[in-house]
Amino acid sequence: MPIHEKSLIREEDLETHENMVIDGVDVSGHWSTFIKTRVVSDYNETLEEEIATLPGGEYVHRCWQCGSCTNSCTVNEVNPDFNPRYWIYLIRMGMESELLRDKDIIWQCVSCNKCTYACPRDVFPEGVMKATAHWLERKGHTPKSPSTHFDEVFTEQVVKTGKIEESRTMRRFFARTKQKLLQDWMIEMVKRMISGLPVGMLTRMGLATLVAPRTSDWSKASAAMQEYIDEQHEKQEQALSLAELVETAKNDVAA
Repeated sequence: MPIHEKSLIREEDLETHENMVIDGVDVSGHWSTFIKTRVVSDYNETLEEEIATLPGGEYVHRCWQCGSCTNSCTVNEVNPDFNPRYWIYLIRMGMESELLRDKDIIWQCVSCNKCTYACPRDVFPEGVMKATAHWLERKGHTPKSPSTHFDEVFTEQVVKTGKIEESRTMRRFFARTKQKLLQDWMIEMVKRMISGLPVGMLTRMGLATLVAPRTSDWSKASAAMQEYIDEQHEKQEQALSLAELVETAKNDVAA
């Protein structure tokens, strides 16, 4: 069928003819652009449940597609292809293959939370974007992002010691993301710290780098936090495994 709003359709789904005559009528020009015929058959019936299991995606079912999230989105203003409303629609429809077409930009959410404040249904769109990015990583569709590496390093240190020691966090983050430790911005930051901070504070920071500070009597709290993390991880794995079982069953029936 011919379309008017080309900006709403992906370029690869458009077909334009310079010269076209239909039933003796010349429709060249404005009316010669068509949407290619395409059938989506590989639905993931548990996609919404999978996203809802991950932190931030719990309220994806509330969305009524008003578009407030995309309209207020900081990233969408720079990149119109970044469209939270559309991705939430795909998630709820189970259109996994369509969602994967944007897998390389979904993680670009900057967590400004403008969408969350604008949402009239408390969907928490920013959380859904984060949950979707983590889902892509857990399913092996994208490599683990730097932000996920940082979250893991940060969480591990809190659970283990009950404190955060910045230099230790940065060192481990750089190691996991295979970045060099001595970066120009860090060298400049250290120079300014040395020139501006009291000697006593610098000494304490240096000692904390060598010996990780710990919160006293932290063992019980640490064990409780780790138990909760393990429970949530197991719950998420079960949801993802269920989706794989459903997909396998569908393939067996089709065969």
